[in-house]
Amino acid sequence: MPFQACEKEEGLMDNLETLGLFVLFAFLTLSGGYYLFSRKDPVQDKIPLPDKHDDFETGEEVFPLVQFPPEAEQEPIPELPWGYNDDKLTIMARDPEWIFAYWDIGEQRRSSLRHSIGPLWDSSQPVLRVHDVTGISYFDGANSNQHFDVAVDDYSGNWYVHPGGPNKKYCAELGRILSDGTFVMMARSNFASTPPNGISDKTDPEWMLVSEKEKKLYNHIGYPTGISSGEMFNRQ
Repeated sequence: MPFQACEKEEGLMDNLETLGLFVLFAFLTLSGGYYLFSRKDPVQDKIPLPDKHDDFETGEEVFPLVQFPPEAEQEPIPELPWGYNDDKLTIMARDPEWIFAYWDIGEQRRSSLRHSIGPLWDSSQPVLRVHDVTGISYFDGANSNQHFDVAVDDYSGNWYVHPGGPNKKYCAELGRILSDGTFVMMARSNFASTPPNGISDKTDPEWMLVSEKEKKLYNHIGYPTGISSGEMFNRQ
């Protein structure tokens, strides 16, 4: 019996010792974890913070801001007027077969004609009357060789006309044809001549030679081809 009691006491002591070691290990583990999580980053502690009084360049000093001048205010560009109230008709030759006409009739001129014509104005037709005045020194509006009318509209300011003849002189009139056939003129143009449709027949003009070298050059034109101008000058 005493022997069994002694064994029980020894086992109890062992259990208490094991429990004590476990508690100590747990305490050390918790203390170490608390220490690791509570202390600051050692790398961060080693980086010195800049002193408030240290001189250092800012981004604006390294790359200064560029101050652009303010944009100048642009004045609005005025729109071109519809017309200049010139009451004028102009024609010019485009080529041997065609002429180009452009005009500008002011509202005052239109109102005056509209008032003088009366109700017939609304039913009238605007036309461009083209006269062939080739060989006529003075044109009075009724003595042309022939004429023809080209229908235009009130909103046009120019027109291409095919008179059908090169090497001729033309004159045009802008007006309106009333319902009874009467032609009322609004403006008369200048004279324009179409060029001939071919090579000029003038072969008699003589061109001036401006230097002695050019005279020599022209005198040696009859030499065989392949000779340079320098070789022509050297040949007498």
